[in-house]
Amino acid sequence: MKVALVGAGIAGLSAATALRGHGHDVVVFERARGPGGRAATRRVDGIDMPKAARGATLAFDHGAQYFTVRDPRFQTVVDGWLRDRIVAKWEGRIVSFDSEGGEELTTTTDRYVGIPGMSAIARAMADALEVRYEQRIESLDPLLREFDRVILAVTPEQAKPLVAQIPDLSATLDSVVSQPCWAVLAAFEERVPARFDGAFVHGSPLGWVARNQSKPKREWKVDTWVLHATTTWSLMHLDDDPEVVGSVLMEAFHDLVPTGLPRAFYATAHRWRLASVTPPLAVGAIHHEESRHTLCGDWCLGNRIEDAFLSGLAATL
Repeated sequence: MKVALVGAGIAGLSAATALRGHGHDVVVFERARGPGGRAATRRVDGIDMPKAARGATLAFDHGAQYFTVRDPRFQTVVDGWLRDRIVAKWEGRIVSFDSEGGEELTTTTDRYVGIPGMSAIARAMADALEVRYEQRIESLDPLLREFDRVILAVTPEQAKPLVAQIPDLSATLDSVVSQPCWAVLAAFEERVPARFDGAFVHGSPLGWVARNQSKPKREWKVDTWVLHATTTWSLMHLDDDPEVVGSVLMEAFHDLVPTGLPRAFYATAHRWRLASVTPPLAVGAIHHEESRHTLCGDWCLGNRIEDAFLSGLAATL
């Protein structure tokens, strides 16, 4: 069977890998220049660096921060990634701040990250596949003439125009709305004097902060942080000026570090317009046999990397 798969995020790459393993001919079409979707790492070049950081490369996991494992099928895959040094455990100190600023250590959970960045996971998966990058699919008709089946592993908003002529799929997608997330990427001249490497935050514009440098195989010369705003705050400030957003979120970060922040020599805000779905549909994948379409993605099953991976598997059943 020949399968066209649109989207080279974790769900799409999972589906393509499974189909290829079953002997099917699979081609992945991705509109971006690389794989991964929100399992992303941004590298920054061409900026003035502090003397102590000369020669360093700034890199930020500005989308998915880490992943956990619950399902044995995913655990088997992760064990292989660990052996191949595609991922490693993140041993950072993770805490939770309540609305009054109280700090509490989170329960022990194995958290994994790609090395040297979260994008390494998708790159490793894509290496064994035929992926055609910078391919914007505006109609599925040409694919359906060439392929036996089409799998859409994209956001609901990206899928809607492609299946607009299929009432059942359109109605399902109309019930799903992606939510945004503002992120700030910051690099400091000195180490931030925080007693944590990652923190869930309550009662603040921030929902999560992480010391990117604390993850394994990261650049050790520069203290880099990623700050994620809450969905609620991001919705309220969706179209705000990025500089204003950055200022507000950096001030909220300052509130978490009583001794204050050192000077940030680099800081920028990034808007993930389609970051997550709350609540997801709680289905593995959506099959429409008559039209030869399947939809999958983290919005189907859940917002975790594992959910995206398992949704991809469900798309092949």
